[in-house]
Amino acid sequence: MPKVFDYLLLGGGTSCAYAAVQIRSLDPNGTIALLGEESEPPYDRPPFTKYFLWNDEKNIDDFHSKDESFYPQNQIELLLGKRAVSIDRSAKTVGTESGESFQYGKLLYALGSEPRRLAIPGGDGAWVLRTAEDSARIRRHASSGASAILIGAGYLGAELACALVGRGCSVTLIEAGQRAWPLFPSETVSKSITGELQAKGVRLVAGANVTRIENGRTVFTEDGQRFEGDFIVAGIGAFPRTELAKASGLSVRKGVLAGAQLYTEDLDVFVAGDAVEFPDSNLGEQYRAEHHLHAKATAEHAGRGMAGEIAEFREPPVFFSDVGDLSMNLIGYPERAARKWALKSDDPSIVTEVYAFEDGRAAGLIDLRQDWKAQEPLLEVMRSLILSRADLRRVEDLLSRPGFDLASLSEFAGAE
Repeated sequence: MPKVFDYLLLGGGTSCAYAAVQIRSLDPNGTIALLGEESEPPYDRPPFTKYFLWNDEKNIDDFHSKDESFYPQNQIELLLGKRAVSIDRSAKTVGTESGESFQYGKLLYALGSEPRRLAIPGGDGAWVLRTAEDSARIRRHASSGASAILIGAGYLGAELACALVGRGCSVTLIEAGQRAWPLFPSETVSKSITGELQAKGVRLVAGANVTRIENGRTVFTEDGQRFEGDFIVAGIGAFPRTELAKASGLSVRKGVLAGAQLYTEDLDVFVAGDAVEFPDSNLGEQYRAEHHLHAKATAEHAGRGMAGEIAEFREPPVFFSDVGDLSMNLIGYPERAARKWALKSDDPSIVTEVYAFEDGRAAGLIDLRQDWKAQEPLLEVMRSLILSRADLRRVEDLLSRPGFDLASLSEFAGAE
């Protein structure tokens, strides 16, 4: 007979931890279990491209999403080291690779993403960075004087490059695009990140397509260049793990399809994190995102819904990245915007860009600077502007004024 839980949180990652907190706050007696294939309790992933690599004294448990005592104190069972291989929605069970079966009342599907692998000869010789153990392996090999070759200069590649340079490694960062963060919606920020990487001592090789890898140490590019390193890491994106949902009969497109309340066509199955695709009322279309804060927000919302507090999810996505001395924060949907205002600052190193949709509604904000604390009030104001559907055309003159303080729009946001 399968073990039965009122709430089964599938994935075992950070989404599951934050969902569990909300479930327990609303349902003090329901049985809860987290099921995941990693041996670690849920942990926050962002530090493993940065802080964990900077400091050998840091352990994985320093970045657990919740303190170790949280789970027993709240009667939450951890089913770790168990890989889910099937979901039977009619029987309401999840089967594992080892043959175990667990029955649920409500299921959270939060399997996250899988890193893309290089589909080239020798591509399996490049490591990926997704788990804490992946980061620990890199740290073991990243001694001072070691040489690293990183493929892909997106969020992960740029953060990892700076972390390894900080450990005394020689780092070559190869990017098919013409600069770091080539797909980022702000070219100005992308260029600033490129400059920061170079200033920190990263050798950035842009416009180079990797064609093969030999012995996990040598990289060849289409234009005939050859690079040698002690290890190679590929950071070329990820894709959501939707295969179990699809096999169970749930609808899948870019992600697992859910309604605005984050439950699927099966009212007992909710989705959160990288895997969820839902109708975003701020955007007016389907949306899916991959980032820690989006995973946390959707998981908390889904957790409340699983415990009976059903509501539309309306939070705009927030992304952050730390590259060298620079902090980048993004909120909203700049990539879908039709209008941009670049705010003029007395400090030329600061980049603040405000975005609006075609109809003038606030679409988002991108801010780059060294002082991350100064970004917090800007994010909060833009969140309010987005949620209140504020028409930024009404303050266009202010946005174009040198030295304008975006935080002063808080009253305007509240008045909409």
